[in-house]
Amino acid sequence: MKKTVAILVILVMAIGAAACFAGCDAGEKTPVATSYVSIDINPSIRLVLDKDQKIMSYSCENDDALVLMYGEVIIGMDIQEASQKIMDLAVKMGYLTKDNCGVQVSVSSDNSKVESNILDKIGVAVNNTDEKLTFEINYDKEGSFVLNYQLAKLKEQNPNNEYYQNLTAGKLRLINSAMAADLSLKMDDAVKMTTQQLLEIVDSAYGKLEDYSTKAFEAAKLAAEQVYQTAVVTAQETVYLAKYMEYKGVIEGGLAAAQYGGLSIAAKSVELLAKSVVFAQDTADKLLAEGDVIAIAEQLGVDVEALKDAQGNVTVESIGAYVDKVAKNSADGLTQEMRDRLDGAVQKLEDCKEQLQDKPLSQDVVAQIQALIASIQINDIDFKDFTVEDLKDIAVQLESKAADAKAKMDASLTDEQKQGIAEAQQQAVAKLDGALAQYNQAVAKAEQEAKDTLSRIKNSRLESLASQS
Repeated sequence: MKKTVAILVILVMAIGAAACFAGCDAGEKTPVATSYVSIDINPSIRLVLDKDQKIMSYSCENDDALVLMYGEVIIGMDIQEASQKIMDLAVKMGYLTKDNCGVQVSVSSDNSKVESNILDKIGVAVNNTDEKLTFEINYDKEGSFVLNYQLAKLKEQNPNNEYYQNLTAGKLRLINSAMAADLSLKMDDAVKMTTQQLLEIVDSAYGKLEDYSTKAFEAAKLAAEQVYQTAVVTAQETVYLAKYMEYKGVIEGGLAAAQYGGLSIAAKSVELLAKSVVFAQDTADKLLAEGDVIAIAEQLGVDVEALKDAQGNVTVESIGAYVDKVAKNSADGLTQEMRDRLDGAVQKLEDCKEQLQDKPLSQDVVAQIQALIASIQINDIDFKDFTVEDLKDIAVQLESKAADAKAKMDASLTDEQKQGIAEAQQQAVAKLDGALAQYNQAVAKAEQEAKDTLSRIKNSRLESLASQS
């Protein structure tokens, strides 16, 4: 899924940057992301806008959104034009119906007038669509039920913190996306950031995604990335240490190299492992235990079947989607009884999420981490009940330690020596043509399979709807 942040290959990034530098007008200003929009119909789509309210990048947050948007173009469109296209597609493909007639929207910007203007523009698109239908669309500008429940809880837990008290549903949605993109970002820090600062993280992530980024594609890409990135970093660091010793001599250079050790390689390896584990947790560990599923179904007064996703599983997402669907399709508003039911279900859901977050990682994963850091003599890590959050923290700490160590070594080098190392590293990476070819083949295969799958599902859905009309 696009929700998972695609990792670009270092070499490709370098080539892309060089091409842009050579081909772009030096006077041309790069657009700056200023607003974040969430449109939830089921499909659910997140949009990043520039100051002119044009789409810079976007993310499909579920499988239905991927099917809806596959092969479509909205980048560069004004938010009103883009939201109109999303509405029209949702009607055409049978997502926006009399049984699923709610459209929930949230907006985050550092300017409240801009937020209002964006909501008005989306409102125009909703009204235009509404006039063509035999049923009425419920346009909710406050964001989803589950999102607002989470917002209320955060404010309740932080009564004296002005950042939490001033938090809006739109900004919380943005923070959640930024935290998914950046393993090091914590909620207490994110609430203090401006929308524009958060958007720098999110737009960078969304800009690297494709409209065919299914879960299967992302898993295959990440697996190939782990192999290639490790080879690249190993080649770069081997050259760096060899050249450093050449410049500084066996004694001084050897001492520094010994202290630096394989820190950078371990940091990259743990970072990639952390991304892999987070991805696995996102796709598998959110399956709820049978007892929890039954308790939530009873709370909602529905059969368990109503809570299952397209694959027949009951997950954090599928329950949240059900709750939001019930809330947004209540044309006359929720009764107090139903609101209490939904509140109780979301509370149970949040408890389950905390349990999943605190769930210790498998011994296989812990063993991998221990092997990766064995050579760099870090002994202050407690692996008892080691969770994914602990793994994220280690990844960030290792990256920081590697950066600090490298900075100290770089400080003792001349500009000419640094240039020599950079050129030698480029040559070493260039020789990894076999590894790069393997990476490209794996990604190309996964890309074609994802495109074929989405195209087949989209065409099948359209054909089925056409036969019913």
